[in-house]
Amino acid sequence: MKTRLAIVLVTVATAFTGCNDANKGQEAKTVGWFLDHRDEFAIDLKSCRDNPGERRNTPDCINANEARKKAFVKEMKHALK
Repeated sequence: MKTRLAIVLVTVATAFTGCNDANKGQEAKTVGWFLDHRDEFAIDLKSCRDNPGERRNTPDCINANEARKKAFVKEMKHALK
């Protein structure tokens, strides 16, 4: 009985280890990178919005949202000139 419990616990722990690893093995894109690569920026931002449960707290989604905010402010400043 204890062996089965141990196996179940190890299996559950292993399953949770893989959560939120959408970009595992890849370096996170910076806010500046997103601002310089608008096409990829739009694709990544859409991906973040389509699956916020898994991707919301990933470095790429956080940085993409910050880039979106900076781009919006920059566009508003440009429009007011």
